[in-house]
Formats: sequence, structure tokens, C-alpha cells
Amino acid sequence: MKYQPNRLGTMIDCSRNAVASVESVKKWIDLTSSIGYNTLMLYTEDTYEVSGEPYFGYMRGRYSREELRGLDAYAKNKNMELIPCIQTLAHLNALNRWPEYKEHFDVDDILLAQDERVYLLIDHMFATLADSFTSRVVHIGMDEAHLLGRGRYADLHGVEERFGIMARHLRRVCDIGEKYGFRFLMWSDMFFRLASGGDYYKPETIRDEVKKDYPR
Repeated sequence: MKYQPNRLGTMIDCSRNAVASVESVKKWIDLTSSIGYNTLMLYTEDTYEVSGEPYFGYMRGRYSREELRGLDAYAKNKNMELIPCIQTLAHLNALNRWPEYKEHFDVDDILLAQDERVYLLIDHMFATLADSFTSRVVHIGMDEAHLLGRGRYADLHGVEERFGIMARHLRRVCDIGEKYGFRFLMWSDMFFRLASGGDYYKPETIRDEVKKDYPR
């Protein structure tokens, strides 16, 4: 789908409590498209089917690839772009309850940066999205990873400056997504938290030497 320079849209959280049914999402598309909206974002942490990852969303409720393709086609027919919103760093606590994924995590719900198992999982995520959505815009999350680098990562690599951990992980995620033709959106709170010492958005500027490490 052609990139829309002027977006007016909403985001449905499909990861808290219950996953919105396909029919409910279609009704929302009908409503919002009728009043001029051209974008719908589906926020899914582990609530979508991922090829090669059978426990992704298992026993929790998730959209199948066929359901996502159907919703994508339905939205497109209403002149609306359906954009996936996933998580590629934190907010994957539901996945962490499965023993098969214990080695994928740093601490709590945060994936273990610099671990090739993690990047294979993220590759599987992008491959599934590329097969399920016509949009090549994806929101990659990256928010609220408060303990990044302070769990198993520190045990394996030592204590590091966390801007560097974020930068390397972000670059790897973007390199993987670009293989499938994606462009990226993301939350920005972690950058401001690390720059200001813990607060969300304060007027402190992020240092130029830090900015250069991040993909444009």
C-alpha cells in the first residue's frame, strides 16, 4: 500500500484482557472510515500468529494470518491502511511464561539484546507481518524497558551504558525489518528516560554523540 503522508487514525489495544474479535475490528473500521479516518493500528504484543513460533499467543487468543489478511483487505476496501504495532524489546511478559522462551529474556518482560535467538524470533515476526499486511509501515514498540541491560545481559556482557544497548538492538531490529521492505515507527520514551535519568519527557536534549548511533 502506498505510504499515506497525512494520517488520521486510531489504535486498538489487542493485548490487554481480551483480543478484539474480527467482527468488532470490522465494525470499528466501518465507523472510523465513515468519518474520514484513513489509518487503523492494531497493537499486538503476542496476540498474532507467528510462523515457526507455536507458543506465540498460545492459550491466550490471537489473530491468525488468515484473519489478519482478511482484516487488511477489509480495511483497504474502505480506503484505510491497517498498520501492525508489535513489540521488539519489552512488554512480552505473556511470552515469558513459557519455558521455551526463558532464554530469550534479559529480565522481566524485556528481550535479551545481542542474543541471536531473539533476532531469529524478530525475523519470524517480520516475516509473518509481511505475509499478513499490505502496509509496509510497522510500529516496533521499544517502550518502557526500564531494566534493560540489568538482568541476564549484565551477567553475560557486564554492565554497559544503556544508550549503546538500545542503539545496537534498534539497528538490528531495523536491519531485519528492512529485509521485508518495512519502514518504522516507535515509542520514544526510553531515549528520554535514559537522557534525563528516569523521567519521561524533560527538556534535556539527547546528546549528538548518542543521536548518531540511531537509524534515521
